[in-house]
Amino acid sequence: MPRSVVAPSYFYPGATDTSWAKVIQAAMYVSVVLLNPDSGPGAERLQEYATVVQQSQAAGIKVLGGWYGVDGIFVDEMYAVDTSKVQFYQQIHDAVKGSAGQVLDSASSIQLIFNPGQPVVPEAYLPLADTFLTFEGPAESYQNFSAADYTVNYPSSKFWHVVYRCSSNATIDATLSQFNSQHAEYLYVTDLDQPNPYYSLPDEKTWAQLLAYVASTRLTTASIAPESGSSILRSDPAVLCVLAVLTLTAVLAGVA
Repeated sequence: MPRSVVAPSYFYPGATDTSWAKVIQAAMYVSVVLLNPDSGPGAERLQEYATVVQQSQAAGIKVLGGWYGVDGIFVDEMYAVDTSKVQFYQQIHDAVKGSAGQVLDSASSIQLIFNPGQPVVPEAYLPLADTFLTFEGPAESYQNFSAADYTVNYPSSKFWHVVYRCSSNATIDATLSQFNSQHAEYLYVTDLDQPNPYYSLPDEKTWAQLLAYVASTRLTTASIAPESGSSILRSDPAVLCVLAVLTLTAVLAGVA
């Protein structure tokens, strides 16, 4: 299953911080970034953010946030204990998607992500957003994560996991192994920890391992028989590992 990164990019795009440049350079593996200038869109529109939004979008990355001609909205701290707020979130969905009757598989390209802060969300909420953040927590807790039974009945793009405090190779490996067994398309892994694991990108080692993992989920080798024109797809782990490293090396070289 191909995977992708949704990155909470809660860092300032200053001249001395290359975090935004690294995210944009990795656009092949990053589908979405969350823009958060000041616990929300901020009190005023800043040109620095307008520039990185335009650069991200030009690279093919969707930007969620406010003020800056973004591609959608991220709703944090969603209430999902029971179904009493379904109508409230239906109204948010309708406002964001642009019309009261619009369904999520329509032509609309506006993206809506909800963060309920829990793995099991009442299923009545599921049609109301494109993606749900169903795990956000430390690496040690992620090893005990169990998705809702209905998860496999939905597209993997419906689910996103964020794992912080991945501070060693063993922890990162365990986290990626656990994610690989999940029916979820989107992932973010960082070595940073609370109170704010999103103030910067992960360290270079963690970021590189995350991108290499995403690359490995997308790569297959094709051997074309010249006479018959048939295609034989292979998923040899050794071949995929080499290809992932070569691809990632090219990406990181563009940042250096």
